[in-house]
This record gives sequence, structure tokens and C-alpha cells, in this order.
Amino acid sequence: MIGHWLGADTAGRVPFYLIGFLSSVLAAREWGWLRFRLPERTLQTEKFWVHEFGFVLASAMWGMHIGLGFATRVTYGGFWALVAVALAIGDPVYGALLMLVYWLGRALPVWVAPRLLESTSDSIGAIFDPHSVYHRMAGFGLVWSGGVAVLFALSPQVR
Repeated sequence: MIGHWLGADTAGRVPFYLIGFLSSVLAAREWGWLRFRLPERTLQTEKFWVHEFGFVLASAMWGMHIGLGFATRVTYGGFWALVAVALAIGDPVYGALLMLVYWLGRALPVWVAPRLLESTSDSIGAIFDPHSVYHRMAGFGLVWSGGVAVLFALSPQVR
């Protein structure tokens, strides 16, 4: 809704070219070619929730809190590229679906990695290590996303 309110859905091709540029810069960051901090809030979820609401409800609350991305540590630049896409499209339903798919893409490796790696601590280290395979793959995903944004901007359907 913020994208619609800002008029991004009537801005034509420019937002998608900017997303292509942003994605390239974020990919360079993921590959270690550029160094800068991502905007983030380094908050922890509320520990008392488990005592107040029980484990199941607290787990859901923690998932929602962390899953939003705006209220926790952001380790990959792809989150901000998707936020830019959601803003540029200006459609709340599309934005919500886009962020849901992003969340699923972030959650699946966390669920699967412990089964593939020797220990859970290896998977957590891989997520936070800036030279890990996760970051390199995120960089390729950003290049792909940037290319799609530029192709979308070149589409005759975009005015």
C-alpha cells in the first residue's frame, strides 16, 4: 500500500531500472566486492512470550516477528530488493505474496540445512559467515532479480 500511496505504480519504468541497479549493488555486497551495513534493527524477540502465551502461540508470534524482516537482523540484501519490488508494484496483495514466498525461501534452508550438515551449529555459522555459499547464492539470485526487473522495465506493457 505504501508503494501505491507513493505513486510508484504510476512512475513507469524508472523504479524497475532502480531495482536493477539496487540488486547489482546488493549482489556485489553478497560477493564481498562492496562492504556496507544493511538497514536493520538488531532486536531479539520477547522471551517472556513463552511464559505468557505458551510455547505454541509464542513460536507463532516469534515467527511473525522475525518473518516480517523489519524487526530483526537482516543478513542478506535480497530482502531489501524484494521490498523495493513490492513498493514499485504498489499492489498490497502482490507485495504480501512476494514476501510470503521470500519467507518460505528463507525458512526452507533453515529447516533442511541441519539434515544436510553435520551439526546445527554448522548451518547457523553458514548463515552468518559473509563468505559462505549462502551469500554467494544470494548474490546470484540478486543478479537474476535485477535482470528480471530491467526486462520488466523494457516490456512494452510498462508505461
